[in-house]
Amino acid sequence: MQTLPSKNNNNGVLSMKNPTTNLLIVDSQKLVTDLITSALNTSDEFVVSSATNLTSAIDILKAAASDQFDIILLEINLGKPMTVSEVGHLAKLSAPAKLVLFTDHADKPFVESCIQVGAFGFVPKSLSLQAFKCVLSFITAGQVFIPADLYSRTGSVGRPDNSLLKPCEMDVLEKLSIGMSNKEITQCLNLRESTVKLRVRSLCKKLGATNRTQALVNAQRQGLLPTR
Repeated sequence: MQTLPSKNNNNGVLSMKNPTTNLLIVDSQKLVTDLITSALNTSDEFVVSSATNLTSAIDILKAAASDQFDIILLEINLGKPMTVSEVGHLAKLSAPAKLVLFTDHADKPFVESCIQVGAFGFVPKSLSLQAFKCVLSFITAGQVFIPADLYSRTGSVGRPDNSLLKPCEMDVLEKLSIGMSNKEITQCLNLRESTVKLRVRSLCKKLGATNRTQALVNAQRQGLLPTR
């Protein structure tokens, strides 16, 4: 972050302009980055750069000075859902810049796991421009931002349970991840098919998923499975 001197005021005292916040937006939706850039560049408060994919973002960060950026806004769905470990790697690479998840929706367990590996919270794209600017200032000051409604949602479909997966459920999840059917899992783990169905239903609930495909996606995003 840089603070620039302004002209002398009427009393002959050199005043200071507001500090400039340097942003890097990593988002494949160019319309989003263009609109944010246009909106923020109307003042001297922000300087905005953008990347459309993770590779470009990493190249920019490696080529930049260590303190060039203040905040990195990261869309977590760049062609495929990002894992917690990928977020953690980018958080380390972008330091001392503050890495923030920037997307339409993120699950509470995923956000909390990302914060544990270095992220500074989650900024939803549904914010108004004024609220967005306030949140950026809040994060620049070193604070972690999490929207209040992330914690106020009640048990609706798609909201993950905080319960940890049991080892027996992890066994089933791993078999699902390599494309096994219930019948194949039954034979592999020496279980009844009714037991396999119960475990699939249980892990779907805990991962906030309505089917096994969504369960695998959510498990990858929470770092429970490697991205394939």
